[in-house]
Amino acid sequence: MNKLPKYLGLVLIVMGIVAFFINNAPGSEIPLLVGLFIVFVSKEKIDDERVKILKSSSAYIALVLGYGLKLISTNLYSHQVFSFQLVEINHFLILVFALAISIYYLRLYLSWE
Repeated sequence: MNKLPKYLGLVLIVMGIVAFFINNAPGSEIPLLVGLFIVFVSKEKIDDERVKILKSSSAYIALVLGYGLKLISTNLYSHQVFSFQLVEINHFLILVFALAISIYYLRLYLSWE
């Protein structure tokens, strides 16, 4: 198995996090978004049916949780509890991919089967 895509994704994530917090220019979140996407779609050492089911269901759960967080943050912003609102589509995708990767690896390595 070639681990190059996963390492490339991790490098892009680290560079993207640094660029995201240092540079406020439009598009500074793209390396982070691309890195998260590469890590999520890269193949595992054992890429069997269980891994595919875990990845797809983790993406579904992350999408539902991400949208729920978006609705909650919008509501709290409108009631002036939060000082920010999740309106950028790239930021929403970063949230969804970060959640999907987290959920996937938690379910993969902490399974009770």
